[in-house]
Amino acid sequence: MDIVPGLTARLSPITDPECFGNDWRQVEAQAGGSVFQSWTWLGCRFDARFHDPLALQIMNGSRCVAIGVLNRERRWTGPSWHLGETGDSAADSVFIEHNGPLVVQNCPQARDAWFAALMHAPLGPGRMIVLSGIGTIDLAAARRHGVVTVSITRVAPRRDLAALRRDGMDCLDPVSANTRQQINRAWRRYAASGPIQVEPATSRDQAHEFMTGLTALHQTTWQGRGRQGAFARHEFRDFHDDLLRRGIESGTTDLLRISAGSRLIGYLYTLIWRGTASAYQSGFVYETEHPHEKPGLVCHVAAMRHYQARGLNNYDFLAGDDRYKTSLAGESTALHWARAAPRFTLAGAILLGRDRLKQWRPR
Repeated sequence: MDIVPGLTARLSPITDPECFGNDWRQVEAQAGGSVFQSWTWLGCRFDARFHDPLALQIMNGSRCVAIGVLNRERRWTGPSWHLGETGDSAADSVFIEHNGPLVVQNCPQARDAWFAALMHAPLGPGRMIVLSGIGTIDLAAARRHGVVTVSITRVAPRRDLAALRRDGMDCLDPVSANTRQQINRAWRRYAASGPIQVEPATSRDQAHEFMTGLTALHQTTWQGRGRQGAFARHEFRDFHDDLLRRGIESGTTDLLRISAGSRLIGYLYTLIWRGTASAYQSGFVYETEHPHEKPGLVCHVAAMRHYQARGLNNYDFLAGDDRYKTSLAGESTALHWARAAPRFTLAGAILLGRDRLKQWRPR
């Protein structure tokens, strides 16, 4: 299918994930995507998660310049195709963010070509396309070529560690005086038990030990709030067991244990990709010994200092406008959860109708 001059689209089933993974890595090496667009993440338990996957590629001659995985969710109203997800709520509990097609950096027009191909692809009548956690650039490209409605927009706050390092600043220097005072007070409380230390897991066995501790603390906290907790689903646990095995030695996954002397404060599970540390999951000891101890804030500050010293460029808190994130971050990225369909189709008309109903609904 010709999309723009010099670029063509190729839609094909993924029958050999290992071979497809090699193709993906070739694009990945030339693209600026997130860890959620890496084969380390996408390829984790690929066979177990993706039961009906298609690859949509944009080709410049024999070179692939944009690529994405679509998986079909069968519904009585027609198929839904999910970008980078499966459509199964249990399998997708790992929660993708910073999603989108992977596009090589020296061919930006391939992004528009990919979304144009997506809207014209023979994916079946009545199909909906689910775009979870995509950025604003991808949202705009999708809207240029189809009908798109956004159900949720979340900010992903982050702190620019490279700027702090360049200016000789600590991560607490740019925050508000009130936040800085609270964290410094909490830091001193913990430091009374011994020096605050950040210990990264350096082996698979140690990573398993840290993850076990993180899981126990995380589940205790969320179940105490009447919630299920992220680790309640075996699909979530199985995925991250495999992701740790794939990533701990390559440095893509990082587990930190933060303590004050012999006293545990908490654990952070971080994804490392191209200079960015993404704070993915956590487990904190909320049974504090003294007033004003704030284990979450102290752990994140300790982690930011750790990664700044390691030379990383960004600390991404990922989606959510929780107060601790916005207090420590300096800027943010908007992420969108959207549905799309081709124009002049029944699915497109349904999306337009829903969007207009939402706009006119009394508030």
